[in-house]
Amino acid sequence: MIEIQNLNKRYKSFRSPLGRILSVLSLGFYGGNDSITALTDISFRVRSGEMLGIIGRNGAGKSTLLKILSGVSGFESGKVLKKGSVVPMLELGIGFNQELTGRENIYYNAMLWGYRTEEIPEIEREIFQFAGLEGYETVLLKSYSTGMKMRLGFALATSKRPDILLIDEALAVGDASFQIKCIEKFRQFLREGSAIIVVSHDINLMASICSKILILEKGRVSYHGEPADALKKYMEIIARHSHQENNLSFSEENLNYSIELFSQKGTKTIHFLMTETVEIRIKFHFQIDIPDLTIGFHIDDHRGIRVFGTNTHILGKEIKNLSAKNEYECRFQFPIQFREGKYSLGVSFHEGDNHSLNCYLWKDHILDFEVDRIDLPKFEGLTYLPTKVEFIKN
Repeated sequence: MIEIQNLNKRYKSFRSPLGRILSVLSLGFYGGNDSITALTDISFRVRSGEMLGIIGRNGAGKSTLLKILSGVSGFESGKVLKKGSVVPMLELGIGFNQELTGRENIYYNAMLWGYRTEEIPEIEREIFQFAGLEGYETVLLKSYSTGMKMRLGFALATSKRPDILLIDEALAVGDASFQIKCIEKFRQFLREGSAIIVVSHDINLMASICSKILILEKGRVSYHGEPADALKKYMEIIARHSHQENNLSFSEENLNYSIELFSQKGTKTIHFLMTETVEIRIKFHFQIDIPDLTIGFHIDDHRGIRVFGTNTHILGKEIKNLSAKNEYECRFQFPIQFREGKYSLGVSFHEGDNHSLNCYLWKDHILDFEVDRIDLPKFEGLTYLPTKVEFIKN
């Protein structure tokens, strides 16, 4: 279990190198002209068996928070309560020596992590097997690729279940098959009672594996709760800041729009069959002239996981010089190739290929619709792929 109560963190800043030297010589009493607030009044709790995801824009304080939780960095005020062993995975492979073999690196780092000498041969076999590096035990680490080093570091860090596991962007390690092994390792730890905190920019992956998600914005908790709602909130934050960072003077009141779904027969509906072609009709009117516009849509499943999304920019359709005097309509057609269930539709109006640039509108869950499977075979996963099978006896 790990609990944070009213945590605050500031960094000193210096106007000149002389100020930094003076601060060092005076043990911090002089020379620090200014300070930068990194974290303000952060509070949350992660119990055993829970996985908390932390997301936020660059500079929000995510890595700073993990460094404090791991004991690498201090803090000004508040409380950090930790019960049990802590394993931080902040930089995979840190502490490895390039001039030593993989086996020697495992041996020395395992001793630093508190393993007994007699335990190391057993965990060594498991580590190299998990990392997919059998046969590389006696190869110098400098001959390893970057991915091999990261896999070795991950395997070492997770060779023994900790009570608290702190992960900073380590989910991006390795190829797809190794990522699946990593996620299954986390789920095993959760079943056995670990508390896990993970920072990642892969928000859809976070939503699929985390119990709760916490959003940091400028060092403060902007949201803490269910993953599906967290993704919606985070997208709204990105859209809002695109106005501020690009000095965009625009209000949603300047845009009137309506959205409807139609079947391949041209009937307005919210009930569809798998493989049926759907048409999204978006009618809109800006009250100001728009020189460049991208219109997009995205579909989420009932868990808030993004199923699909695209926009006119990606599809190569330019929309230029829209007049406030005119009304417009944009239509998207696509076949429903995902499994039966309940889904929601969201839309966006912005410039460029994504809504981080001059976003006029970002809305989730505007329309709910359902997909049914009739006269189609059962399948696993999210996407339906028409499949043929042949069996040949030679």
